[in-house]
Amino acid sequence: IFGTAGALASGLEAARAALRALGLRAPRIAPPAAEDAPVSITPFWQVTGLPGRAFLDLQNDVTTKDIALAAQESFRAVEHMKRYTTQGMAPDQGKTSNVTALAVLADITGRAIPEVGTTTYRPPYVPVPIGAMGAGGAGMGFAPRRRAPAEAAHRDRAAPMLEAGLWYRPAYYPRPGETGWRPACDREVRLVREAVGVADVSTLGKIALQGPDAAALLDHVYANTLSTLAPGRVRYGLMLRPDGHVMDDGTVACLAPGSYLLTTTTHAAAQVMRHLEFVLQCLRPDLDAHAVSVTDQWAQFAVTGPRARRLMASLVAEDLGDRALPHMRWCPATIAGIQGRLFRVSFSGEVGFEIAIPARHGDALFRLLVAQAEALGGGAYGLEAMNVLRIEKGFLTHAEMDGRTTAFDLGLERMLSKDKDFIGRLAASRQGLTGPERAQLVGLRPAGAVQELLGGASLFDEGAQPVAANLQGHVTSAGYSPTLGHTIALGLLTNGRARIGTRVRMVDHMRKVETLCEVCQPCFFDPEGGRARG
Repeated sequence: IFGTAGALASGLEAARAALRALGLRAPRIAPPAAEDAPVSITPFWQVTGLPGRAFLDLQNDVTTKDIALAAQESFRAVEHMKRYTTQGMAPDQGKTSNVTALAVLADITGRAIPEVGTTTYRPPYVPVPIGAMGAGGAGMGFAPRRRAPAEAAHRDRAAPMLEAGLWYRPAYYPRPGETGWRPACDREVRLVREAVGVADVSTLGKIALQGPDAAALLDHVYANTLSTLAPGRVRYGLMLRPDGHVMDDGTVACLAPGSYLLTTTTHAAAQVMRHLEFVLQCLRPDLDAHAVSVTDQWAQFAVTGPRARRLMASLVAEDLGDRALPHMRWCPATIAGIQGRLFRVSFSGEVGFEIAIPARHGDALFRLLVAQAEALGGGAYGLEAMNVLRIEKGFLTHAEMDGRTTAFDLGLERMLSKDKDFIGRLAASRQGLTGPERAQLVGLRPAGAVQELLGGASLFDEGAQPVAANLQGHVTSAGYSPTLGHTIALGLLTNGRARIGTRVRMVDHMRKVETLCEVCQPCFFDPEGGRARG
């Protein structure tokens, strides 16, 4: 209906039909007076008589002249014209150009449009339904599942698997008589502190960085200086977003001049890789460096505890003493006859090594390491124990680096170099991202009869009402420490460093738990770090 009067009349009739369907009586309304002249439509497919090209298919650069040439060359059938000109063969399958092209061909050949006909369309000549994209996207099929090289060994030990990013990692390794995760977790923490533990850390992001300007790139993306790192050394690095907030942390090992290995957290591996590519392509295209993800190429296992060196001595010929391989160093090593890399690093606070070996040997090496550890009174430990061990030491994960925290909040402001520029430098020092009004990392220990501390719970002043207006912070991570004999937690508390030694009130409204807490330093165990250094 093209006439104005006809359009108004049909609109009124549609309204009356809707009211009748609702059981209501429609009022009598006369349509406004409007013209209702007959409609005359004249086809207008192309502008003629003007210089320049008249494009039809903007993806394949087909013009009206190409259609005329096809007809002149006797490619008058629509399928022949399509192949001669490539009209409608772009990804849109002629959705935006075929109608006009067929009409132009009809005019040129003196035929009606129905006589010309249409071509055979291929998908996606109509929009693809979102449901088709999400086919199978329910339950475990919703996201890809990434398996570590030692997956079978973990399942053989009945380890429940937890999702971490897209990876699945063992939570704990139950033994007969243990009911639930807590007894297994406590046992695994103790075996690391007292003997030796083996953990699968293959899922940590691993990025190979090479090139003449690789050191300059490191200094640009990390807040601390890494260009001075000598071959054989490892350094902890902090990476900021452009807005000054912490993106990720990890270690950087110098393999050789101009060759480095970066490690990231499991969750942030893809984000860091994407960030490096953005910097190389957009911010610093002048740098001659290349970054490649090698996470899938290496299986990696942490061996940590007082007897870790004894275990490693049974597998490698290299000297593992503190003088030959001190803390935060690495060396090539032959591990059970396989060439790999040996890193002297620790995420538990004990003497620690991380063994990297080609992924195809990962399952066999993990089984061998665990058997050797059990012979020394230790064994395998999973994510639950790893979390408790790192909370005892005040080490960070993305529970603390949640996208809202700065280096100042986490007590890492001394890592921000004053001698170089880096991404996020100016933003990190702007007003509002430092100062006493910020929530700062602290430790929390129970100070009353209730000993329970819960991740995600809110923090309030001791005598304040637990309402939003009085909120002082929250618990980021919590767990029972078998080493200390009570629950401990890390939290972000407003002006927290100045409040160490005072008490706050933890309230979990959902789980109905209230605990009086003492604010303390975030490192609960071996604050001097002597155990890790040997």
